[in-house]
Amino acid sequence: MLSAQLFYFLGVVFLLAGSTTPQEPWLAAPWTILAYAFGCVLQVMFSQRAYSRVQEREAYFRAERFTFSSAFAIFLFFLYGLDLKYYLKPLALSGATQGLADLAGLLVFFGLLALSWLRGRVRYQELFYEHIGRRAFLFRQFKQNLPLVLPWVVVVTGLDLLRLLLPAGVLELVPAPWNELLVFLFFIAVLIFFLPPLIRRLWNCRPIPPGPLRERISSFCQAQQFRAGLYFWPYLGGHALTAGILGILPGLRYLLFTPALTMTLSEDELKSVIAHEIGHVRHHHLLWYMALFFAFSLGLMAIAPLLSLGITASSFFPLLVRHIPLPAPTVADAITALPLLALVLLYFRFIFGFFLRNFERQADTHVFSALGGADALISSFHTIGGASGGKREKRNWHHFSLDERVAFLRRCQQEPGLIPAHQRKLRLTLFAYFGILASLALLALQPDRESLAAKAEIQYIETVLRQEAGQKPAEGTALILLGDFYLGKNMEVQAFSAYNEALARAPENAGLLNNLSWLLLTAKAPGLRDKTRALALAEQAAALADNAFILDTLATAYWAHGELDAALALEERAARLDPDNRNYYQQQQERFRVQEWQANTAVK
Repeated sequence: MLSAQLFYFLGVVFLLAGSTTPQEPWLAAPWTILAYAFGCVLQVMFSQRAYSRVQEREAYFRAERFTFSSAFAIFLFFLYGLDLKYYLKPLALSGATQGLADLAGLLVFFGLLALSWLRGRVRYQELFYEHIGRRAFLFRQFKQNLPLVLPWVVVVTGLDLLRLLLPAGVLELVPAPWNELLVFLFFIAVLIFFLPPLIRRLWNCRPIPPGPLRERISSFCQAQQFRAGLYFWPYLGGHALTAGILGILPGLRYLLFTPALTMTLSEDELKSVIAHEIGHVRHHHLLWYMALFFAFSLGLMAIAPLLSLGITASSFFPLLVRHIPLPAPTVADAITALPLLALVLLYFRFIFGFFLRNFERQADTHVFSALGGADALISSFHTIGGASGGKREKRNWHHFSLDERVAFLRRCQQEPGLIPAHQRKLRLTLFAYFGILASLALLALQPDRESLAAKAEIQYIETVLRQEAGQKPAEGTALILLGDFYLGKNMEVQAFSAYNEALARAPENAGLLNNLSWLLLTAKAPGLRDKTRALALAEQAAALADNAFILDTLATAYWAHGELDAALALEERAARLDPDNRNYYQQQQERFRVQEWQANTAVK
């Protein structure tokens, strides 16, 4: 079950880290509070319905997976529909503790899960024969799931502390990509040195006490020249039949056994399970897991910006904004983040899962060198399958089914050459994986990003301001800003159109009148200059506001009409109103004296 939960936590962390913080909420505060409450009520209802039908353990796990799905869906609603990050913004302290704000978002997801755990507690007690109070049950569930996101939690917390403790600007002294490399190394250090003992404590693992069991396990490990701490793992109250290994370094490496497993398996069967776990270490699987994860992360960092720009620059983006009743920035966040999230989940489900399944198979084959054969491991699979309800044919994304594992081991007994063949298969697929990933990353760097970024920026601003203009039809502010944006990009025809639209809504906006007048006087686009209309607009603006920049526009309009004295007088008056820019107004006066205004075909 923990492996299935990983996908949901990956999604939550990815979306929190990749989404932007809205400038203002979409809904008013009372409606937002009601919507959050409604989401929580829905989670309780979904959970109650899911657990009410549970009669056996497998159904309990199915219900748990369903409640994780519903919690994730509601979290998406909170994040994008209810502007969750806006309400977490005070925790970010203007970016200094952004990790803290994201951690608070993670706690929101945990809160939704807690509502489900409370509904499922009674069924858990009935099925696993364990009486546990509400608080203890919630705490246990939290600690059981926290390790799935613990590396991210430690890293973002560490970065927040660095930003708070180091002098301002120190972190910015480290240029990219070296800053990303330092974060990467910090992450590796967390995984290697801090995570194993921390997870062991969170899972309440206890050393296997001195006695025959510990002696048998220790003796076998010594015979295999393998060193690790030996611990009981109380997963599902200790009733699950499973084992695992934590840690890479021998001094920080732990072999974990559920009590039920040690009581169910025979001595030889238990040795075979230990041999399997030793196989993971001998073949460096934990290191390969990290390499696979970080290689994909680097590849994603290369293609993610390109994908984001491509989506924002496409015609699909404004069309979607028009049909989704959410702010354009939120829609932009969602349609860029969700495809990337889908890519991440597909990667873990199919590619990472492929390597996990085959690493497990490789670990299985280690019993041939450790024990001389696979009979004991095959027997342990039969025992575990029988004790677990006989579902030996069921496979998951990270393990072959018990039947498949048994069949492969028996084939290896008959054909020992299958073992080195499997090793070669893994080496080749790993080589192909890293080669393909590197090629994709290089390809992602080839397109002309600057032109794509420019197109994406223009369309994004257009879409945002057009949406705001549609939401406030009585105001021309958004259209004025759009016109200003176009003018700053030298998109004069588009600026002219936007200003004219705005003029219909705000006919007495002095700034708008001035900007449109200036455009008609100075445009480089053929046929756009119109000195007559420019003068009328400039006179209207000057009547509404006595500002230096408006007087400068009016002076330019008089110059265009050949009224030099009036133009010079207005520039002198503008200089008195704005003495800091006197040089500019003097240059304008000199320009009026020596140059003539050039007209194009007037706009009709």
